[in-house]
Amino acid sequence: MRQQRSMKQQRGVALIIVMLVVALVSVIAVNMSGRMQTSVVRTANFQEAEQAYWYALSAEEIVKDLLLTELKDADGVVHRQQQWYLQSQNAQLYPVEGGAIGGVIRDLQACFNLNALKTAPEDQNLLTRRKAQLRMLMTEAMEEPDSYTIDVVVDSLADWLDEDSELGGSYGAEDADYESLRFPYRAANGMMTHISEFRLVRGVSQALFLELKPYICVLPRDSKLQINVNTVEDDQSALLYAVTLGAMSLSDAAGFLQNRPESGYDSLDAARAAPALTSAAAAKLDPNLGGGVRPDTIELGGALDDLNVTSEYFGLQAEIRFGELRLHARSQFLVTPEGVTTVYRGFGD
Repeated sequence: MRQQRSMKQQRGVALIIVMLVVALVSVIAVNMSGRMQTSVVRTANFQEAEQAYWYALSAEEIVKDLLLTELKDADGVVHRQQQWYLQSQNAQLYPVEGGAIGGVIRDLQACFNLNALKTAPEDQNLLTRRKAQLRMLMTEAMEEPDSYTIDVVVDSLADWLDEDSELGGSYGAEDADYESLRFPYRAANGMMTHISEFRLVRGVSQALFLELKPYICVLPRDSKLQINVNTVEDDQSALLYAVTLGAMSLSDAAGFLQNRPESGYDSLDAARAAPALTSAAAAKLDPNLGGGVRPDTIELGGALDDLNVTSEYFGLQAEIRFGELRLHARSQFLVTPEGVTTVYRGFGD
């Protein structure tokens, strides 16, 4: 009897142990299965991201070939009847294996280059001109322009770009102003590489940034300001008004943009012969010099000094779809007779 009872107890213990082992194995199997599924999803996402990246590079190459061909055929003249512009207006997605590619090409010399406020220390007249142009653009682009805020942004941007740590204007900002913030940082004291850096400049709120965004851009490592009158959008008369320092009124600028030839002007001389530009060339400049101390003598140059019909810099905003992935890529190109160079590449919104 005792022996039979002992055998039953041993069998019970063995059964419990077997059940524990089965339960443990089940838990391990479920855990391994979950990890394997996560690993599979991660690998699939990585493969999709890698393929989307290469599609983005392919889009760059297509745009490079298109720009180089069209600018060579037009002797460097850029206008809105060229394929790079017409294709961008459709915002069409083109199918590729496993997804689609679409994009918009923008002439980066149909907008105000913020790096233009970086000038040589000895060229104060040019800096005064650039500041006045940006003030006038902000005044017309903002719904509720505030002269103090505009002065702060303009002087602070110039300080952000210059190479020293001294205030260059009455409303400027340098390291001390940024280091006292809740999340401190320092002034770049160099050129911007992306337009988003403008948000770091003192006085630039999100609302102000969004109001100015259609009119401004950044040319990496280049302080050039040459506005292509062939590619400025029809509703951006404020840009021509500001760049000509008020010599071209808003109404004249609007009329000029609306009455351009469909294929633009084939030379700068042809553009200057247009009645609106001819009048602006003879008109008196009416710059906004802002508050603060003004130089004793100011030589701002001519009204049409910053206008042209050629462009060297272009930007691509591409959308890549592959599988479940949506990738947004941004590239900037420098087009020269020797070829096209990618000067900036970034991903994300």
